[in-house]
Amino acid sequence: MEQVKKRLFYVFLLVQAFLWVLISLTRQIASVDAMEAVAWGDLISLGTNKHPPLSGWLMGIFYNLFGQHDIAIYVLGEVCIVVGLIFVYKLAKYFLSEEKAMCSAMIMSICFYYTYHTYINNYNCNIISMGLWPVIAYYFYKSVKENKIKDWVIFGITAGLGVLAKYQVVLLFMAFFFYLVFFDRKQLKQKGLYIASLFGILTILPHAIWLYKTDFFSLIYIMSRTEVSSGNTPSFLLPFGRIIFPIKFYLNQIMAILPCVALYLILALKEKNISVNKSSENLPEKVFILLVGLLPIFILGATGAISNSRVIGAWGSTMLSYIGLILFYFFPIKFSEKTFDYFIKWLYAIVIMWVVGMGIFAVFQTQSDISYPKVKIMSDFDNIWAKETNNAELKYVGGNLDNTFQFRLYNSQHPIVILETFGYKNPWINHEDVLKSGAIIMFNKKQIDKNININGIITDYVTLLPKDANFELKKYTYKICNVIGKCNENILYYSIVKPAK
Repeated sequence: MEQVKKRLFYVFLLVQAFLWVLISLTRQIASVDAMEAVAWGDLISLGTNKHPPLSGWLMGIFYNLFGQHDIAIYVLGEVCIVVGLIFVYKLAKYFLSEEKAMCSAMIMSICFYYTYHTYINNYNCNIISMGLWPVIAYYFYKSVKENKIKDWVIFGITAGLGVLAKYQVVLLFMAFFFYLVFFDRKQLKQKGLYIASLFGILTILPHAIWLYKTDFFSLIYIMSRTEVSSGNTPSFLLPFGRIIFPIKFYLNQIMAILPCVALYLILALKEKNISVNKSSENLPEKVFILLVGLLPIFILGATGAISNSRVIGAWGSTMLSYIGLILFYFFPIKFSEKTFDYFIKWLYAIVIMWVVGMGIFAVFQTQSDISYPKVKIMSDFDNIWAKETNNAELKYVGGNLDNTFQFRLYNSQHPIVILETFGYKNPWINHEDVLKSGAIIMFNKKQIDKNININGIITDYVTLLPKDANFELKKYTYKICNVIGKCNENILYYSIVKPAK
């Protein structure tokens, strides 16, 4: 019977992954984050202009493996989700029965970050981390409990990969550190932890050297992502910013896990035997679950109060994997013979409702990626470029991210994306070739609407383009219409930098 349930567990993970890939295939265009990862995958680089390189490495492999089709993006995103949930289950088995461990993983599949978030963003550094964090936590705990060198080595390597996915993983390492200091100090005197540290350092060392050589400009990007409230807030409101930012962040996390909590309550009402685990026994494992499940999210939210800066809700997506484990461990329900089957039925129903709901949402909105006219837009820009440059090859495109990355994936010439480098020398572009070949520079509509000086917008590109280049602003208009014929007019602003004569 246990083997049957385990098969149901894996079948469920595959089915829900298939459904989300299927609904994602209705999109005409991938998300900006996913398209950016494709551009990073072209670089074969030890770093990017924003994040560590693992996102681009994996996408480069998958995108070429699937013949440079968007399905690679959606499949890779779901692979990360499935891997993460499998390792949530594997770790949960240390604390729960087999049935409850499976349920603690499956219940996360209806969390906001595993549904709406993955459909909207498809694939990015957060989604990779949603796969990696449970792997890292599992091998850490397995290593501590069983103290095998093989496990310590795997933990070190996966921890290094976590850093190469997103620097935010240091918050998870803090949870491990506190656990060791307060409950397992003997590990600090044994070789396993130091072997893991060595393999972790070796894993990230090439990227660390790259960071040093490039003046750490990917860290500069991270700093730029926080919007300091003092820049546009009256001084008498500044103290409230330290309260508003973390509260908003925590509310986002609560909203994200509401479907999971709701299903748990449905299960509790069915069995009518929910309780609270108040026992003082097994304190170390209780603290470990809370540290891994809640400490990173608490620290991240607190940075908003400390720095008086905005903390984006989606940054918490990597940290909520163990909410199901927390529910089943601290608010236990006694399972009857049919509880697992009852749970599975509800789970399938909610997943299908999520998928159908996202399909309806996408079809009826007038900013829909489902009806985005990418073929017409790319064809028109081919003609615009050919006319302006006497049929020169379009090799480079840069500027506003929302539009630039579309050229790499969907334009017939697949031009190279000139990544922003925040004033630093661009290490991925041949400057002379850009001067020789010219480029299309895309602009942010909001910036243009606010009459911001174009030369100020192109700061990151002036060193790559002719000094006498004429950045004549032009606009391209197109429409997106939903299934009931409601249309929304959109404008792309651009400038053609002609090839050198």
